Amino acid sequence: MDALQARGAAFRAYGRSLDPVAMAARGASEVIEGSMLDIEALAEGMEEAATVIHVAPALQDKEVAMGQFAVDAARRAGIGHFIYISVIHPQIEYLMNHRAKLAVEDYLIGSGLPFTILRPMHYFQNIDVAAAIETGRMQLTYSVEQSLGFVDMADVGEVVARVATEEGHDYATYDLCGPQHLTGMEMSMMLTRLAGREVLPVRIPLDRLVQMLAPVLASDAVSIDWTASAIERLFLYYDRFGLNGNANVLRWLLGREPGTFLDFARLQIARSGGR
Repeated sequence: MDALQARGAAFRAYGRSLDPVAMAARGASEVIEGSMLDIEALAEGMEEAATVIHVAPALQDKEVAMGQFAVDAARRAGIGHFIYISVIHPQIEYLMNHRAKLAVEDYLIGSGLPFTILRPMHYFQNIDVAAAIETGRMQLTYSVEQSLGFVDMADVGEVVARVATEEGHDYATYDLCGPQHLTGMEMSMMLTRLAGREVLPVRIPLDRLVQMLAPVLASDAVSIDWTASAIERLFLYYDRFGLNGNANVLRWLLGREPGTFLDFARLQIARSGGR
């Protein structure tokens, strides 16, 4: 949203549990509270829009339906460009959330809508740098010894804004990955050097993660088991295989080198007052 606002693009926000004040501060001209499973409300919210950017809630059993409803609503509203935020390597069948996004991609490609599919890697923003430096413990959801690719959400936002406001991106699928593949050990050593105090990587136990996240992320009470299974599979996969990608496409889209973990960490430290 910040990148859209910087480009002077007018946009409205649609979703569940949105903060109208925060959305307005980030440039939304209108905020519409509604379900991703209400096709009539979706279509109404898309009226007179040129482009739709669809971002699904994470790790929900109804993600495929949400994506299909968004595509159908866009067709009803006569949308000229549908941008779908998918995930890196959605063809990994073991990962339930990746499978869901691949199904939405399939539906979108066959919809007849001009589309762009963006496939971002794991976000740097999943690392709480300020808390890690304050407590001396950088909490991770997977093995601290496993290498993982990352991307800065700000870089992804810039790409979304470019794709939404520039010509030439119809029917493209772009992998969005930064240039680094890092272990928790490597990131904690970087934070130790930046902070001048020891920061140790700590893996949150998987059963605790499930207890913490499943009730929050599930679409409703009866879907908690599905979300719990998706969480378990995701972080077990990261433990065993990691997840890597290539930065060339992101470099081309940005016209510069993508952000690094040190770039991200320094910015987070500055925003937190250097604590």
